[in-house]
Amino acid sequence: MKLSLALDWSPNTLHAGYFVAEAQGLYKDESLEVTFINPEDDNYAQTPAKKLANKEVHLAIAPSESVISFNTLKESVPLTAVAAALQKDASAIVVRDDSTIEHPAQLDGKIFASYNARFEDDIVRQLIKNDGGQGDIRISNPDYLEMWRTIAEGLADATWIFLPWEGPKAKLEHDLTFRSFILKDYGIPYGYSPLLITHTDFVTEEEMAIRAFLRAAEKGWRQVAENPEESAKLLYDHFNHANWSDLSMVEESLQMLAPYILSENNRWGFMNGTRWLDFVEWMIETKVLKDVNGVPMNIGQIDTSVLYTNDFFK
Repeated sequence: MKLSLALDWSPNTLHAGYFVAEAQGLYKDESLEVTFINPEDDNYAQTPAKKLANKEVHLAIAPSESVISFNTLKESVPLTAVAAALQKDASAIVVRDDSTIEHPAQLDGKIFASYNARFEDDIVRQLIKNDGGQGDIRISNPDYLEMWRTIAEGLADATWIFLPWEGPKAKLEHDLTFRSFILKDYGIPYGYSPLLITHTDFVTEEEMAIRAFLRAAEKGWRQVAENPEESAKLLYDHFNHANWSDLSMVEESLQMLAPYILSENNRWGFMNGTRWLDFVEWMIETKVLKDVNGVPMNIGQIDTSVLYTNDFFK
């Protein structure tokens, strides 16, 4: 069996479980040949979710917002999440640790380096409002994708990062540390990120291959959660990529990431329907969720049960 997975960024520790499974031969044990599609190869011309929507790949890595977005387009595309790589949110809106910005409300009038995703900027505006600000942040869309560099170079005041990856990287490369604003601390019930997603057609057409992939991937992610140092060594030894070239940084990153991987009852990948519903309802209540014409949507226009499936864990 063959299966292709589109990565969201260049290989990094947010993909660690999938690559650890490859390094350990776990896909081969499942009679599965996995191809990782690196977005660097097309210079990020297409998002992984778009590649999946076009059925160019079988699986993609994306946040819950991507699944929501494609299911609410004028011509909707039925993408669905099949596993959550992390059980807890490891992302945050960040500013320089030596910045005078100590609260999200102080981001009013400041520059936010944005990936220009459909809901991203409105989520950040609502974060500011929830802290008592106006939400009038200035949006910048830099050409390069490592947004934390905009803060390091003084081109932006804030951006959105994954703390266990970009945190150690910024410290290593620029001796830069961050002050973090975690969404849940400001009343935002953020969804899952990153997710493993597929096209609903593949749920049946590629069921055996996806099940095989998830069995191997779960073992890989458990290895990362339980043995981050050993996992870092596997990545360092088996894959020739700049992101794996500094063993101590990869070790630090995986040690930070490990507590986010498994649920309190020691499950990997399983998604809580309440968490999906809470995030979508919050997006609707705050008018973050708008249709492609900018008109706020209502709860009757979206069925959260189609956004994810836990069937592969039964």
